[in-house]
Amino acid sequence: MLNYSVATINSRLNAVISNIDAGSSFGKVRLLSSSAGTVSLIPLQKPSGTVLAGILTFSGLPLAGPTLLSTNIVAADVEDSTGTIVISGLTVGQSTAYDILMGTTLVSAGQTITLTSATITGV
Repeated sequence: MLNYSVATINSRLNAVISNIDAGSSFGKVRLLSSSAGTVSLIPLQKPSGTVLAGILTFSGLPLAGPTLLSTNIVAADVEDSTGTIVISGLTVGQSTAYDILMGTTLVSAGQTITLTSATITGV
């Protein structure tokens, strides 16, 4: 296993922030179902986060967005304001085994989803 210095990890995470904040507007978290596509878009702040000691912490929490569909959320991406995917393949579920932990993944159209805590630990 490779080990990077904290300074290198911080630099990589700051590049992630720069990519999320690219474009004229705000980045977003896109919550996805297995078949129906986008369930919710949660806009991020600008800057989208800060980095300290190898951890990117998203700014402005809590952040919220409405659901567009009644379905199960199973995945998520983080995008810049133009829709370019910066982070993909995030899993969503009801335990800490998933990248994004939700009390329930079954949502109804028009429901508000609130992001209360969000960090990325660099490696």
